[in-house]
Amino acid sequence: MSQIDIALEKIGVLVGDFQSHESHYKSATYLEAEARKDFIDKFWIAFGWDVNHEQQTNPYEQEVKVERGVTVGGIQRRADYAFYLKPNYHDVRFLVEAKKPAGELATVENYFQLIRYGWNSNIPLAVLTDFEQLHIIDCRFRPDLGTTLDRAIKKFHYTDYTNSEKLAEIYWLFSREAVDDGSIDKRAKELPKPRGKAIQRGLFPGGYQSIDESFLGELDGYRTSLARTFKNRNPELNSETLTELAQRTLDRLVFLRFLEDKGIEPKRLVESFGEKGTVWGDFVATSRRLDSIYNGIVYKRHDLLDSPKFRVDDTAFADICEGLAYTNSPYDFNAIPIHILGSIYERFLGKVIVATNKRATVQEKPEVRKAGGVYYTPEYIVRYIVDNTVGKLIAGKTPKEIAEMRFADIACGSGSFLLGVFDLLLKYHGHYYNENPKKARKGDCIKRDGKLYLSLRKKREILLNNIYGVDIDAQAVEVCQLSLYLKLLQEETEASAQSHQLEFHETLLPPLNKNIVCGNSLIGTDILDGQLFPQEEERKLNPMNFEDAFPVVMKRGGFDAVVGNPPYVRQESLGAMFKNYVQNHFETYASTADLYTYFIEKAHKILKLKGLFGYIVSNKFMRTNYGKPLRSFLASRTTLHQIIDFGELPVFENAATFPAILITRNTPAKKQNYIHAAIKRLNFTTLTDEIINSGEQLDESALAVESWTLTLPKNLVVLSKLKARSLPLGNYVLGKIYRGILTGFDKAFLIDDATCEKLIAEDANSAMVLKRYGIGDDVRNYAIRDSQRWLIFFPRGWTNKNRPPKVSAWSWISKEFPAIANHLEPYAKDASKRCDQGEYWWELRACTYYDDFERPKIVWPEIAKEARFAFDTDFLFLNKTCFICPVDDKYLLGLLNSKVIWFFLKNTCSVLGDADKAGRLLQQKIYLEQVPIRELNLRVKDEKTRHDEMVSKVEAMLEAKKQLAKAQTDKDKTYYENKCISLDRQIDRLVYDLYDLTEDEIKLVEESTKSA
Repeated sequence: MSQIDIALEKIGVLVGDFQSHESHYKSATYLEAEARKDFIDKFWIAFGWDVNHEQQTNPYEQEVKVERGVTVGGIQRRADYAFYLKPNYHDVRFLVEAKKPAGELATVENYFQLIRYGWNSNIPLAVLTDFEQLHIIDCRFRPDLGTTLDRAIKKFHYTDYTNSEKLAEIYWLFSREAVDDGSIDKRAKELPKPRGKAIQRGLFPGGYQSIDESFLGELDGYRTSLARTFKNRNPELNSETLTELAQRTLDRLVFLRFLEDKGIEPKRLVESFGEKGTVWGDFVATSRRLDSIYNGIVYKRHDLLDSPKFRVDDTAFADICEGLAYTNSPYDFNAIPIHILGSIYERFLGKVIVATNKRATVQEKPEVRKAGGVYYTPEYIVRYIVDNTVGKLIAGKTPKEIAEMRFADIACGSGSFLLGVFDLLLKYHGHYYNENPKKARKGDCIKRDGKLYLSLRKKREILLNNIYGVDIDAQAVEVCQLSLYLKLLQEETEASAQSHQLEFHETLLPPLNKNIVCGNSLIGTDILDGQLFPQEEERKLNPMNFEDAFPVVMKRGGFDAVVGNPPYVRQESLGAMFKNYVQNHFETYASTADLYTYFIEKAHKILKLKGLFGYIVSNKFMRTNYGKPLRSFLASRTTLHQIIDFGELPVFENAATFPAILITRNTPAKKQNYIHAAIKRLNFTTLTDEIINSGEQLDESALAVESWTLTLPKNLVVLSKLKARSLPLGNYVLGKIYRGILTGFDKAFLIDDATCEKLIAEDANSAMVLKRYGIGDDVRNYAIRDSQRWLIFFPRGWTNKNRPPKVSAWSWISKEFPAIANHLEPYAKDASKRCDQGEYWWELRACTYYDDFERPKIVWPEIAKEARFAFDTDFLFLNKTCFICPVDDKYLLGLLNSKVIWFFLKNTCSVLGDADKAGRLLQQKIYLEQVPIRELNLRVKDEKTRHDEMVSKVEAMLEAKKQLAKAQTDKDKTYYENKCISLDRQIDRLVYDLYDLTEDEIKLVEESTKSA
């Protein structure tokens, strides 16, 4: 009997019961609590959910979190049911709000309440039910009373539950097995996208406005408003001070809203500012009162902010408070997951206030602008790294043993990894005490609903004992502390807070200034020795010694684990002083290394011997030249545990970063033995399961300093054989491997051959020239598709003073080259032909290998999932998605298109994620230079014969490809397709002989290079 049949049978019994006593259940005396116990709980149990926690007894690891009528000031704190999937107990999958059967279910109040819960929880769908009815609600939209009743997707009556088709519709959306299979996300993608006014107002760019985008936008607006009012009334304030004041003000307001929504503060304070005096005056007075209760950095007295001399436009500040107040705001800080608040703040920290003498503006930090934005680490990455470092270290240990351990993130930002560590420690301790209740000391736990929950005192103790962080940005340090405080108070209530203060006579929040510190993790104070820096430069440099910041930790040998996501910043942007310092202090120094390289080394140096390290970093270090010292350091000084490579998958949204997870133990390995997993998709259930399915056990043979091939031992045998009697391609072609033109011609005019010839004839003496060009997708196996793209450029003889400006080029072209402009204008207006309006111009004078485009050459795309090397004799120009090798060598072309070389590339290039799992390769110069080329001595008869036979087959292939492109009939197409397949096989056989591969080795190559 299937699970859905079991559910149908169980729910059928409930329907019969409800139907036979319907008048009683729909009476005013029948309470919601009774409806939940009698029907709604049982409904979800039938759907496979452990509502009563009969299996999941640890209160910190339960897939169903149930609120039993908890209200604060008459307002319910949370939705009645929140459904999760292990091991992710942070991101709710869907919510259910229960009502009693008496009364109307589809009211504005009921819908709005649920949509508010759902939108703040960042979920697309939620359920409103009294058992008699079940309504599925769309929560993707920002809560709006005016459109609330339009958000119902489907409605069911309890009599529908006995209809197998209708129940299946609910079951395959919300049952435990369906949700585990991704049903919620799949259904959300099918929902219609917003239209009309919502899009025109800009609320839903590309879809709907998520909670993080909405709140980030409002925080940015509030910061701008605060910056202006603070600067207008206090013109002496500089940029750094304004940034700190605005940050601290917003942190206080957000933290206060959190306390209100949690019910820890029983009164809605933000909306009451101004009742006793000015809005700003009440805000400051409240801050002072809260400081005495909570402590911590948020309400700590600030010499400027809390001074009676500090001047603020009360009207402007009142507008901010009004917008954030519970009655006007769509935000429910009891529902917003803490890690989502962290992701908002991480991006918020990417901007600072810049002040001039008269005004203040908000701008992106220079390093953020160069990096293309701030990218917050996804929760599943944080959880995986923390589980496989901190989780491994604490497994099987007692709370007393764990209290002696120290865990750090030395580039902590808003604190995502430290939140992950704290959360893991809370779950572990909760599980331990529920399994061993007699081992709990007095004050460690409180009992609720028959389960033991950690007391606020115990959570404070864990936070102070175990969590440490460093960041060079003072605002990041403040936000990190704020995030940890939010996590600390997440499950607290007004009663528990008061109880703690009465019993221990201490503030609710512990001081974290010794745990989370502001400093430069890479540069110590020795940089100041003998050097005199201007005060401003020294403050910006912010050098720090770990021995001074964490003396007790370092005296005990260092941290037990270091985790995180260090910044990806090129060291050139940090100046010569930084470069000189790291050159003298880091083994992993390379002249072009990224900053994360030094964070990896530093992390290991502050780890205890045998401590665990876990970072997500760029995977470039595994094969780039600058990565050689780091590869050597890791292979010789650490024990590699895991290398998880994500290729080009969008782990960080909108970021062109190829990331990898690196997990090591801080002790040299006698023999490396580690897991390597190339992740091909992100729509997995858990990263752990994906790694189990795709991971391979490798050894040190794949860790050559020149490049980490990271492939199976049996493949390494063949790779070694290929290299043994070969010359690297870079040496074979004397380094002549170039990328396509990088000077910005992703766009170009599309014009036909006849038009182009006419233009060149009419403007034969002009400086402007038209050249045919192609992109990566045009390059195929032995052929290049004619894409009819043309490049406008200015040759090397064009002088600086004659160059057009980089903007308004179209008007310049129209004036100087009217014949070309007249012909191009119709194409420029045709968006379907991807024509450019002339806002860009191109000149190739700066290209040192300009002449190489105008000669025979081998070309290939940067990214491909099959061998695509072509021969160009038409002097084609190519863009940055291609590489060129200016040689007239058909023997080489045959080798490059063979299965043998594709096998080599598949085992050495970065494999990029692909939805069809085929795996595309990133064929950059650093990889192609290592391709083993079997060099033949043409003065030796046998080798000359082999060479000539290869050239003959390749020439036949090139001709067959041309004929295939011209073929008009299906008969001709089939003939030339078969001829190409046959020639491919013949070329592969020649290549197998050239490299002396055995039949078993040939079989391995054939199996490894099969098309998906």
